[in-house]
Amino acid sequence: MAQTGRPAATLDEWLDWKQRLECQKASGLSISVYCLQERVSLSSFFRWQRRLKSGVPASLIEDEADRQQAESEEVDEKVFMPISLKASPVEIELPNGGIVRLPLGVGQAALVAVIEAAGTLRPWKAPKP
Repeated sequence: MAQTGRPAATLDEWLDWKQRLECQKASGLSISVYCLQERVSLSSFFRWQRRLKSGVPASLIEDEADRQQAESEEVDEKVFMPISLKASPVEIELPNGGIVRLPLGVGQAALVAVIEAAGTLRPWKAPKP
């Protein structure tokens, strides 16, 4: 007899319902109160409770394994293009409002000297137009 209406359950759906049933037990709530909170019908809850007692069908587990295998093969077939990243300049905002911008790769001695010099300056304010 062919099943009509709702499509067959997926492995994700089985795992989701398994987690729901475990959460209901852990919550201490009655099944009817839990179903109201989760917006799940009592008939669905009890149907999945019966289904899960018999375990996940082997065909779903096999289908999931096949799907994961196909996805991993797809990733292997993709071609990755090499990229190069340009070095960004170093920008340091000092407490006195000064901003020091230096190219990446500047030596430590030069960096220290510039920061010391800029740090001794008084706060600068833009002139009013």
